[in-house]
Amino acid sequence: MIETNLLAQFVAFAKAGTLTRAAQDLHTSQPALTRSMKKLEEELEVPLFVRHKNHLELTQTGRYAVYYAQRVLQENQDFCDRIRSYDRSLHTLSIGYCAPVPQMVLTPLLNGIFQGMTLSADMKDDVSFPEGLRRQTYQLAVMHARPDGDEFFVKKCGSEKLYLSVRASDPLAFYPEVRLQDLDGRAILLFSHIGFWMKMTREKTPHARYLLQVQRDAFHELTEHSDYPCFSSSYFLGQGQKIPGRINISLADPECQTDYYLVCLKSEQKRYEKLFQQIDDRTIY
Repeated sequence: MIETNLLAQFVAFAKAGTLTRAAQDLHTSQPALTRSMKKLEEELEVPLFVRHKNHLELTQTGRYAVYYAQRVLQENQDFCDRIRSYDRSLHTLSIGYCAPVPQMVLTPLLNGIFQGMTLSADMKDDVSFPEGLRRQTYQLAVMHARPDGDEFFVKKCGSEKLYLSVRASDPLAFYPEVRLQDLDGRAILLFSHIGFWMKMTREKTPHARYLLQVQRDAFHELTEHSDYPCFSSSYFLGQGQKIPGRINISLADPECQTDYYLVCLKSEQKRYEKLFQQIDDRTIY
């Protein structure tokens, strides 16, 4: 059985092109790397290198071996990742959230159902969530579109709509609805941890100057004491949480209205059956 560290050194040599550079990349000595390459040849019992006076060159077989060495290393990494993910799933529930509101609504439900387990939440654009579920990086995910693939169990768990929040003196305050393009070129307050909403709003307003706030308290303070426009959510407005002195205007862009879907692998559906039984299409609303 060939040691994976020999394959890793072999691939490093192929990428670097010289023993000297590969040794530097691997933080080892050139003689030690030379011995490793010779050991690999001996274990395979085939010539991998043409030896010149001042350098090594891969043979045709050597180049072929590099391709398979990379595959073996990747499969080895996949093996390690999957085993670690499985072990973590036994005592930690990892959830990918595409937006803040689903996390706020579902976290109390999850804590009640999965008592004794640690919840690990990841907030970002959900484009990587399907692969994350397949690789067991996540056990559950909330997405703003149904994922492709027959391996997923999906249930709609709510919806959300964005509004524009402005002062009564703002030029847009007199319109019953506006579009994101009406904000393009302006300075806009924006909380940084908003998942997929970040990419969408920036794509629709490429010339806007976003004043990103990392701390939620700082963001709320600025919305209360500045004239900068910002976004508000139908979820908070529905609960009567309005920012004093501001008017909320409907955003007409279809992208500003989204549905949410709770997703897991069908093979894991039984494990999360109680959670899926407790949600419906108005859980997040």
